[in-house]
Amino acid sequence: MMSSQWTPLRWPSTWKDPALLALLKGTPIDYLIVDQGDEFEPVRAAARQQNLQLAAVGSAPAGISILKGEWPGVRMARGPADAGGGPTGVPWVDSNGWAIRLESACHPESAVWVDAPPTGNIRITANAYMVAMADSAAAGGRWILSLDPNLAAGLAAAKPESSAIWKQIAATAAFFAEHKDWNGWQPAAVAAIISDFAGPNEFFSHEMLNLLARAGLHYRILRKDAPLALSGLKAAIYADTDAPSAEVRKQVSAFVQSGGMLIAGPSWGAAEGSPRPAEHARYGNRAFGKGRIAIANAAPDDPYEMANDAVILISHRYDLVRFWNGGATGSYYAVSPDGKQAVTHLFFYANWPPDAASVRVAGPYRKVKISTPGRPEIPAVQVELQKDALEVHLPTVPPYLALELS
Repeated sequence: MMSSQWTPLRWPSTWKDPALLALLKGTPIDYLIVDQGDEFEPVRAAARQQNLQLAAVGSAPAGISILKGEWPGVRMARGPADAGGGPTGVPWVDSNGWAIRLESACHPESAVWVDAPPTGNIRITANAYMVAMADSAAAGGRWILSLDPNLAAGLAAAKPESSAIWKQIAATAAFFAEHKDWNGWQPAAVAAIISDFAGPNEFFSHEMLNLLARAGLHYRILRKDAPLALSGLKAAIYADTDAPSAEVRKQVSAFVQSGGMLIAGPSWGAAEGSPRPAEHARYGNRAFGKGRIAIANAAPDDPYEMANDAVILISHRYDLVRFWNGGATGSYYAVSPDGKQAVTHLFFYANWPPDAASVRVAGPYRKVKISTPGRPEIPAVQVELQKDALEVHLPTVPPYLALELS
């Protein structure tokens, strides 16, 4: 993955005064996306004098992939008391992390920016901006910082409440700029999703990534045209409609024989091994070497169903991150190249984070430092050491925090 070396801001279309560039002083924001109109030329000229990078709206700078994303958080329905729900059993949460990881896997030479501006004339809280920025940065990308109209107007008028939100935005940008080394760390994973992620397989494979992340399953994204890094995993999931190549079958078969599990549709073809009693109504079960193979009885046509089935077949006993009293949560867990450190990014997507959540993180780590934008360390946190895991009892926390493990 190429680390994002820039922190981009979409310059508000109502900001014609170059004096507003003073807001960027002391922040890591260093790339401006500015409308092309002549009325913005004073802004562009002043930005060049301050050594800020510039791009036009609608154009991707060299070495950058721009994804059209979603505003991260709980997707609300029309009624004020309703939230969208899905087969994961929790409110429907939009996140861009899986799409950033996929883009990085397919185009490792490019950094990834996410274009997901707030929509409508709504007022966005400081916490919502924190989540929007952290949701992309944790996965190694950058959200194109886009201000809602109320905040843009408030900052131009130097309103104190707007300045307080801007201070939190700047702190969040600084937090991830100071931890760019995390971008080079590898995802901790229980399973691999194997696909070409394109053509006839695009929709299904992308939805599998999206839904498995929502369900809390930590995975690797493996392109089937490259060597498969299956070491250390519990399972491999193959849901493409076309049969695997001989090389993919060879690598996955060796993985299963050594104790792994394969979950696939009938497109996998004849499965090795001997039949065993079924463990799931929609899947056959075969033993092969030290592992097992679960082949769907019919071609999967619903990624929601297959994602949930995969979580059940693999078993929650192997969960890397487990929440209690967390509400609408998400996590991303990455390990340093030497394996001696790790970071677990925690997200609480609801409008009001919980005041007594706990989280269990599997792994060999015995120490934890809890940090969040604007607070390098949250003290007085109770930690219980367990065999091959630690459990952290959190106080009232912001909607994003990092568990730095060692």
